[in-house]
Amino acid sequence: MNTTSLSDEELVSQFRNGHLNGGSLLYSRYKNAIYSFCLRMLADSESAKDATQETFLKMMTKIQSLEKGMAFKSWLFSVARNEVLMVVRRGKIISMEKYDDENTIFDQSTPLSITIQSEIHDKLAEAIRRLKPAYREAYMLREIEGLTYEEIAQVTESSVSAVKSKLFKSRAALNEMLAPYM
Repeated sequence: MNTTSLSDEELVSQFRNGHLNGGSLLYSRYKNAIYSFCLRMLADSESAKDATQETFLKMMTKIQSLEKGMAFKSWLFSVARNEVLMVVRRGKIISMEKYDDENTIFDQSTPLSITIQSEIHDKLAEAIRRLKPAYREAYMLREIEGLTYEEIAQVTESSVSAVKSKLFKSRAALNEMLAPYM
């Protein structure tokens, strides 16, 4: 059987039963998404690496606490969220960084398009950084990580209506901040 086609639930079951390959595959499947989430929430690569590492260490040691019926992805993002909050509480955020080039919006084939892309990218990144943390978190989980409203509610331990409200407010704030550039 192709192990990459196994569901998260099947891999969690394998990992709980002592098959380290299940945990390794879960790590491979989610390492980039968790790091990306941590980086965007903390805006510091070293802090994001630390939070990501702690998230996966907790995954390995606390996998038994994953409740039956709860989606692994939601649980893992909850763990990552808690790690991000721990970094913030400890005041370990060092500096602000720009987003990776993987989020390029324009074709970079001309100097003009490169300049436009860079300027818009910087303005968007700055606007996202200026959002209230709760709004930034909801926005990142929805728009960047692709979680559903229900998954975001699980991750943030809030209601679906609260998630929708945060998303509405984050989008409105972004629209207002970016209006002069559009």
